[in-house]
Amino acid sequence: MERAGLYQLVNYENESMMPTEFPNNDIMVEALKCLYNLAFNSEVARALCVHTSIAHGLIARVRIYKDISSKEDIMLFDMKLLFILTALRQDITNKIKDELHGMDYLTSCINELLLEATPSPIVDASASICFIEGGPHCFLTDIQEGIICEVLKTQFNLILRPGLDEGDDSDETMYLKLMPVLNSLLAVKTSSEDKLMELRSNIANLLTAIPNCYYSILTPKLNPGENPPYVYDGLNMNAIQALLELLQYRLTKTTSATSHYENLSPILTVLNKSARGCRAHRKYLRGVVLPPLRDVSNPPEKGNTIRNQLCRLLTTPDMSVRSLVAEFLFILCKEKVGRLVKYTGFGNAAGHLAQKGLLGGRSGDRNDYSSSSDDSDTEEYREAQPNFDPVVGCTRPPRINPFEGMSEEQKEYEAMKLVNLFEKMVTHGVVKPARVGPDGRPQPVEHVLQLRDETPNRTQSS
Repeated sequence: MERAGLYQLVNYENESMMPTEFPNNDIMVEALKCLYNLAFNSEVARALCVHTSIAHGLIARVRIYKDISSKEDIMLFDMKLLFILTALRQDITNKIKDELHGMDYLTSCINELLLEATPSPIVDASASICFIEGGPHCFLTDIQEGIICEVLKTQFNLILRPGLDEGDDSDETMYLKLMPVLNSLLAVKTSSEDKLMELRSNIANLLTAIPNCYYSILTPKLNPGENPPYVYDGLNMNAIQALLELLQYRLTKTTSATSHYENLSPILTVLNKSARGCRAHRKYLRGVVLPPLRDVSNPPEKGNTIRNQLCRLLTTPDMSVRSLVAEFLFILCKEKVGRLVKYTGFGNAAGHLAQKGLLGGRSGDRNDYSSSSDDSDTEEYREAQPNFDPVVGCTRPPRINPFEGMSEEQKEYEAMKLVNLFEKMVTHGVVKPARVGPDGRPQPVEHVLQLRDETPNRTQSS
């Protein structure tokens, strides 16, 4: 700790009195690497850290980063050490958050990095990577991006408290400071797409631990003269678009079913919370993910749009991801069964509807949604609707009647053959007959007369 320059910071309460010059930065960095390896590999070493002032020293140095020269490597390994300690020692986590006010200092640290990274308003053409339509944005170097990612991971550890409710009133000030900084981070540029998506992934991970009542801060009202590229209802939607781009990136890059949960669950959780917690977010997401249907000649799972890729995940073997995707689409459809079936096909949506007890056509809880309908059918969809098959979610050409030209005896013979084949499948346990019960979920049928007892009353909601 002494070689890492942490001991000399412990006894100073006033940051103006803390030393900002250190004898040898290289020695400090190597000492921090050793501390990190010890903390990562040894429970005994982590336990010893509880009884030292290492947490105090790390947070003290965070407070004076802006005054330290040649600090990037020191910051990176300070944050790596903070992350591993907060990930593996809950007592250190509690101390950093509650006693040392670590969340506030880490948020200020990100803000300082953003201020340092902001380019001059006058740049040449070679620096145009720093700009998108609507004005200049920060450009982060690789090491700045790496530092911020470690800070975000540490903040996730500080916010996430297993077994406790998601935030409380005492955390309100913390979230009100943090969310505008995350909004700024979602607008930065980096040296490559992979670095940018790594940064956004860490932002999404942190957002999963933040109550969705604060998500509206991500989409501030437009200022006079402001012209961002993504706007809805007078709100700047750049942050939500950045999260959608992360989803698209993850959907494209995730090819193995074994990595679906790790790669997709954080961003899907964030978009679920965003759509459910903020009406403007839901409407914007709906317009991008589920635009009005035009070409319905192909099944909804075929294609490369976000809707197509999400519909493919409705039948993935990973039940957690499947539920997140289905819930996201269901929220975008204002929890209307008929609308969900229209966009996904009943075959893709059946599992989710059965799980929620909505197979009978009853829609979900719509108390949180406006009564106005924003689902206007296109002319192309209305023309194709007579041939639209809701089971597969696309049109089917008119089919020839298989009984055409058969006598009544032949029809009866084919019908009995079908009955016998079905009975054989039931006997061997290949299929099990079911009906929709009073709770909207499938219930097994023990006798054919049960199917005749009551006629299903299925109302489709648009």
